[in-house]
Amino acid sequence: MKMISRHFIFTLIAIFLVMGVGAQTTNVLVSGVATTGRIAQGDAAQIFTFTATVGNTASLSIASETGFALTMILSDASGTVLGQTQKPAGATSGAESLIENVPLGLTGTYYVTVLITPGVVTALGGDFVVTLTLTGETAVIPPVTVTEEVPVVTAEPTPDLQLPPTTPVIPMTFTTSQLTLTGGINVALSWNTQDDLNLQVRAPNGTTLFWDSRSTNDGTGVFGADVNGLCEVLTTPPATETATWRGGSLPAGRYEVLVYYRNVCSDTPAPVDFTVAVDVNGIPLDPIVGTLQPPTGNDATVHIASFVVNADTTGTTTQGGLYTDTRVLPISTNEILTTPSSPLFLNNPTEGVIAGDQYYQVYTFTGTAGQLVNIAMNTTVGNLDTLLILFDSAGTIIADNDDVNSPADTNSAISTRLPAAGTYLVFASRYGKDVGGTEGSYSLLVAEESPERAVNLNLPTGDIEVTLTWDTNADLQLLVRDPFGDSVYDDATSVRSGGLLTSTGNKNCVTALTPPPVYHIYWPNGTQDVGSYELEIWYQSECTDTRPVTFTIYVVVGGELIFTETNSIRFNERYVSSFTINVDGTASPGLGGIIGGSETLPYQAELESAIVMQPGINLTGNIRPDNKFDVYAFDGLVGDVVTITMNGTLPTLDTLLFLIDPNQVEIARNDDANADTRNSLINRVALGANGRYYILATHFGAIYGGTTGPYTLSLQIERPVPPAPQP
Repeated sequence: MKMISRHFIFTLIAIFLVMGVGAQTTNVLVSGVATTGRIAQGDAAQIFTFTATVGNTASLSIASETGFALTMILSDASGTVLGQTQKPAGATSGAESLIENVPLGLTGTYYVTVLITPGVVTALGGDFVVTLTLTGETAVIPPVTVTEEVPVVTAEPTPDLQLPPTTPVIPMTFTTSQLTLTGGINVALSWNTQDDLNLQVRAPNGTTLFWDSRSTNDGTGVFGADVNGLCEVLTTPPATETATWRGGSLPAGRYEVLVYYRNVCSDTPAPVDFTVAVDVNGIPLDPIVGTLQPPTGNDATVHIASFVVNADTTGTTTQGGLYTDTRVLPISTNEILTTPSSPLFLNNPTEGVIAGDQYYQVYTFTGTAGQLVNIAMNTTVGNLDTLLILFDSAGTIIADNDDVNSPADTNSAISTRLPAAGTYLVFASRYGKDVGGTEGSYSLLVAEESPERAVNLNLPTGDIEVTLTWDTNADLQLLVRDPFGDSVYDDATSVRSGGLLTSTGNKNCVTALTPPPVYHIYWPNGTQDVGSYELEIWYQSECTDTRPVTFTIYVVVGGELIFTETNSIRFNERYVSSFTINVDGTASPGLGGIIGGSETLPYQAELESAIVMQPGINLTGNIRPDNKFDVYAFDGLVGDVVTITMNGTLPTLDTLLFLIDPNQVEIARNDDANADTRNSLINRVALGANGRYYILATHFGAIYGGTTGPYTLSLQIERPVPPAPQP
């Protein structure tokens, strides 16, 4: 279904308003009376009118023949669009599309425009029926005749855009700009304890500075030292962390400032007061001050604030406040439910803007019980860190998401089964909500899943369901590894945690009797365990079918689709992804993709902070869902022979090692030291250059992997003995 752009709608309405209106009795709508019209490809838009008074509420329906795609637009006398709907070409004959319960704020004439949806191939023409319903104490039944004429307007195909929310009114476009700041921008976080606080600053153009991102791509921004980082090297108070943009052409707009209390470095946890000093072009702004409570568990406490760099090079700060959980909202649920909203149409994108104090927009769509939907909110311009919450019509939160794949991915996505038929509300916002400082435009899409092949194959259901389907006679293998390190696949059809393999697709090139081929691994009800699960798809045989292979993977946890992806795969490639089941029973997916080498790891930002290793000394680390790899360094000479060993302390970790030379070129890697171990060994590699080398300690699948656990790492260097000088 295509939507009509706002530019086209306003142009259309402006044309017929300028042309005036003249006598046609058949183009007047009467409340409660169905009015028939006829339109064909190439015809002018059909214009209907009705009169109403302040206090009326208008509802409109349009129905037409199957295969006939129409758009209906409601507007007032000034040309302001009040509502829009579409009757898609594929709808059942006679099915209605609705504009419902639009409050009318003026007394006078209103206009209903009907046209063939631009760019949609439909039947050549046909009849349609428009029905108006006016309600309200001051409702007026209009006269049957008016002295108005119908204009001739030709519809032109336009880009796919969705109307914005009616209120509050905010710009529907967002742009970023540069300005010259000879004095640059300086941000300094200071506190008076030896605890580990972290500063992060996000610029309007999407770049960020913090301990794990020490410079911007263009080189204008630089982050200072990670003070008291991990409580390893403590600084005498006061402590200071800095983010600096040197003078020159810099982004104008809103910069978000985040202060994290990450680690307590003393024996007595206590709140920490902090100050953030900001100067723009050498002029100090009002300082940002606050207090952070000690972190709970592994979760840092966070204060979010911001400052704005104006076009005249001045600046202002906003104090912000503490970050709250995704589902904790600064306004009541009732206020959200009663906020004027825009309709969303399945598989049809819309656009919006989050900026300044306008930190959310509300959209609605209708769904059916058990329907699988994907809701995606992606930033198009700016530094917007999106956030999505899905409500049902009663105000109950159905699902939420901040970062779709990882904290580094600031887009949001929800995949879920709708629990019942009805209207659903999408709350589109940003990280931090009312105290957040990111801004930008975004695209929003509600897409209907097409999981019939996965859910209608009479497969067993349970606490966890992982289903793979594909479209050729090739032999693909699905493997799922549980949090204890045990794997379910065709050579091990059950594991101790309860996982079972029940369908094996085209195993050994025996074509499935009923296409499509399907692999299905599940954990029956009552066997779900907390922890990280890894899934792997291996294209292990073409089976004489050389057609390109496209697969779809579905992961269902607790009856909710948490992840699905359709991707292509080539012979002998492996696709790896993961998902984590939390203590509260919720589940979150990880990144997924075809595995490669060290190029899939964003290790470059950590080279400066890499831990320097000494030969013969064992180090320890821990691979977790939020720590996919660690970076170590050592200095080597030409001719050195290096051996690196990485051993998982627990069987839950499947280790992987990379060796990177001083030019950041991968020169060695190892997954399994031998066929019977999950440990890794880079054995006796001769170095070809002098300089600093780097070791990447990670897990199978690298950035896409899902195994976790502690490990030990050791380095041995055999240095050739220089020949004795000749006498």
